Amino acid sequence: MGEREAFQWSAVLRTRQVVSALGAAVRNENVRRVELAWGAWIATEWAYFVALGVFAYQHGGASAVGVAGLVRLLPAAAVAPFAASLGDRFRRERFLLALMLLGSAALAGSAAAAYADSELLVFALAAVVGFSSTLVRPALQALLPSLARTPEELIAANGATSTIESLGTLIGPFGAGLLVSFANVGLVFGVGAAAVLAAAGFLARVRVEGRVELGGATEDGNARRMIEDGFRAIARTPNARLVIGLITAQAFVRGCLNVLIVIAAFRLLHGSASDVGYLTAAIGVGGLVGAFGAMALDGRRLAVPFGLALVFWGVPIALIAPRPDFAAAMVLLAIVGAANSVEDVAVFTLLQRIVPEELLTRVLGAVWGLAMGAVAVGSIIAPAVIALIGLRPAFVAVGSFLPLLTLLTYGRLVDIDRTVAPPPELELVDHVPMFAPLSLAGKERVAASLVQVSVAAGELVIRAGDAGDRFYIVAHGELEIDADGVRSTAHRPDYFGEIALLRDVPRTASVKASTDSQLYALQRDDFLAAVTGHAAAHAAGQAVVDERLGQSTDHLSRSGTGS
Repeated sequence: MGEREAFQWSAVLRTRQVVSALGAAVRNENVRRVELAWGAWIATEWAYFVALGVFAYQHGGASAVGVAGLVRLLPAAAVAPFAASLGDRFRRERFLLALMLLGSAALAGSAAAAYADSELLVFALAAVVGFSSTLVRPALQALLPSLARTPEELIAANGATSTIESLGTLIGPFGAGLLVSFANVGLVFGVGAAAVLAAAGFLARVRVEGRVELGGATEDGNARRMIEDGFRAIARTPNARLVIGLITAQAFVRGCLNVLIVIAAFRLLHGSASDVGYLTAAIGVGGLVGAFGAMALDGRRLAVPFGLALVFWGVPIALIAPRPDFAAAMVLLAIVGAANSVEDVAVFTLLQRIVPEELLTRVLGAVWGLAMGAVAVGSIIAPAVIALIGLRPAFVAVGSFLPLLTLLTYGRLVDIDRTVAPPPELELVDHVPMFAPLSLAGKERVAASLVQVSVAAGELVIRAGDAGDRFYIVAHGELEIDADGVRSTAHRPDYFGEIALLRDVPRTASVKASTDSQLYALQRDDFLAAVTGHAAAHAAGQAVVDERLGQSTDHLSRSGTGS
């Protein structure tokens, strides 16, 4: 098969994987209800963004659009570092339901305020909608592992969540554009309130079985220390500072773009309120395309693709200025959306590699707060830039910002790819079923903990009846496994040793090297932390153990020695 044919076949396989993931998620009733609720929410969130921008422009011009973005996102920036801990203080399905009901009420109030032409009330309720939006995502991500029944379902649910978000980024703005073309923006708010209320209805029927009770409320001092630790970790990690600085810069440009799209629709493209929705929907279209491209990223080098994605985030914005054509603007904004999908995958995987595991949640909370704050600042800065240099130059200035930053930091991004790369043992980890549900970052942590073990032909690796202290993966060679008379051989990338660790029993088999062999060993604590700390991985490990013990029992029964 040639290189071109291999690439085409790879694309077909990725498409099939996406379709398969969506199908697997739909088959779990609880996951299906949560994903339907998520779809209604994310589409409404983007429709609301369009309608709020149109309302603000109609009532106060460019400066009002900036103010609307500021009041919508500043509360989100303030609560973002606390979001993860808030989601752990309550039953997650009820917490998510409460957020949906709060959002629906705020949207309904926004509809009434819009019909009453109350600018102050619409803006005040924007803060409530932004608050709900900030907490919905972490609550959803925390809930899904409690609903999935198998590792495959959890992977499918995560894939469905990502795909639905891209669809919502397309459908929400497009629907808002249609509605504002013949009605008051209050209708968009009202339809959104109804959609989110329906989403709450789906969530009200979600039942979490075998739920682990969560701890009590976090004390203020502990929460404050958590946030401080996150910012300190960023400050003392140069690579993290650079990556997070670029994330913050991209969020600032996003805030500017939110305003520029609204103003360009009216002033530059001489369109109508509906065009704001269509232009925003173009970003969603590009995001869907970019999501498939992100799957093809080389996992070993992510910093440079991240930088290139930032270039394609900015250049299309700058190119809108010299050619104020609606179709061209749609294409250019679609390129921005595609770059955004690639950037998201690359940058968050980078952070998972750079930041120590014990600080990752705190650092992500800090990043979330910084990003939300940057979007808010960009929203209020953009009108001032337009007033100072004009609309077209503002597009050029905003669009040039990220490419210039990338050019200045490109050498450091290359260095990150040289020093922060997944270990070569990752390929072996990928072949172990109980590690399959782990995130890429989780698999990389496992691979980094593996210890190389060389064994000579005839050497005993483990003995039946001994205490279990390690899990093994075969890299090269051949080994003979004897489990109560059941004999088998192990080659690359087979594995053994999990039964004693997961069941806390003595070794159930003896393993001897038939040829000179190379193994990789994972210490007991590292293995248990990776597998038992992840519900789906634990379920996969238990399934492997059940299958192997079942095979041994069947053999004993057939030989007349079983019970």
